[in-house]
Amino acid sequence: MIHRPSIVAGIVATLLAAQPFSGVAAPILLPGSPMTQLPSGSPAQGKVEEGLKALNADDLPAAEAAFTEAARVDPGLPAAYIGLAEVAGRQDKPAQVEYWLQKALSADPKGALTQRIWGRYKFQRGQFGDAETAFKKAVALDPKSADAHLNLAENYLLGLKKPKAAEEAYRAAIALDPGSPQGHLGLGAALAAQGRPDLALAEYEAAAKLAPTDPKFTHALARFYASQGKFDLALAALQKTITLAPDFLAAHIDRGDLYLAKNDLEQAAAAYRAGAKAVKNPAIAYFKLGTVLEGQQRWAEAEQAYLDAVKSDPMMYGAYNNLAFMAAVRKERLDQALVWAKKAVELAPKVTTLQDTLGWVYRARGELAPAAQALEKAVADNPGKASFRYHLGVVYAEQGKKKEAVAALQKALELDKNFYNAADARKRLQQLAMK
Repeated sequence: MIHRPSIVAGIVATLLAAQPFSGVAAPILLPGSPMTQLPSGSPAQGKVEEGLKALNADDLPAAEAAFTEAARVDPGLPAAYIGLAEVAGRQDKPAQVEYWLQKALSADPKGALTQRIWGRYKFQRGQFGDAETAFKKAVALDPKSADAHLNLAENYLLGLKKPKAAEEAYRAAIALDPGSPQGHLGLGAALAAQGRPDLALAEYEAAAKLAPTDPKFTHALARFYASQGKFDLALAALQKTITLAPDFLAAHIDRGDLYLAKNDLEQAAAAYRAGAKAVKNPAIAYFKLGTVLEGQQRWAEAEQAYLDAVKSDPMMYGAYNNLAFMAAVRKERLDQALVWAKKAVELAPKVTTLQDTLGWVYRARGELAPAAQALEKAVADNPGKASFRYHLGVVYAEQGKKKEAVAALQKALELDKNFYNAADARKRLQQLAMK
């Protein structure tokens, strides 16, 4: 049975100090909580461990039963309620998550780790003010906890968008744990957000140096290099990331994107192909590959890449859209193009580009009335898009609606005098003026 991802993701990892299960689950120790006074092998402790094993096996009924029994045996045990909150999160029951976490807080009001877990929950819910309150309590309860300072810093940086406050909290964490790569990485991000790139770079590099075998830190460094226009350094860091973790899809995608930025289409295509081969869910890699091949007018290869994308992810509406648009431009396989275009709209009815493509497909089929209808909807939903106005103007002209065509084409040029089809728009306006 597949369960929804937990909305309190990370709780079990926090409890277990991010250690994976081995043959026997390690006991949970919550600093400052009644758990630390439990004798080894107590019934409540045993039930908590049993619940954690069941969670690891994704056996939610067994986990719930074990944590419930732990809470019955020792109502003052916060870990039992936290376990029940995790079960509820995986079952997508947010009201129960909050209920059980509040029970944990009542049982352990002075537990720093319990406050941190409550803060993480609030952070994930987007309630950043409440998260700040919880993390500050955790810091006050355990001022020597670098992790508590890191939680507070992350909330300042990503939640409250206060990079200066985040910097101070990250520096406090690093003072307690100078070897924390996460602390240096966060500090780098906080400094970058304040427009201090040189200091930020030193922190990104320090994080990668402190964790040379962890790909996420070299990946973060690569992205920072790229943000500073240092593409060669970024590519080298991405290659190191991929060497450390060959199935790190984001690194493959970033590598392809950087080669695109350098206008090296062959290397970009090679990077996307490598990503597609390396991962279990390669849809985005195939999609990116398709865009490169389409730009090179390698139509058959582009079509195959897009088809591979939707085979991997049948919900990837962008691939259906591009398949339809390619067919419309080439005026080939127009029955299939209409199927693809309608599928894209069905999957994402609010994406205006898909309506534009649908209209262009109808136009290629000679069905001008539904073409105009689709394009009018695209323009109404996104009036500032020059290409939509251009497409509508073309269709109006082919319908014999000269006045409407001129207005649409002129508006397209007014919005963007250099858009992709600007030269053709001017040519069509000249032709209309002569009629």
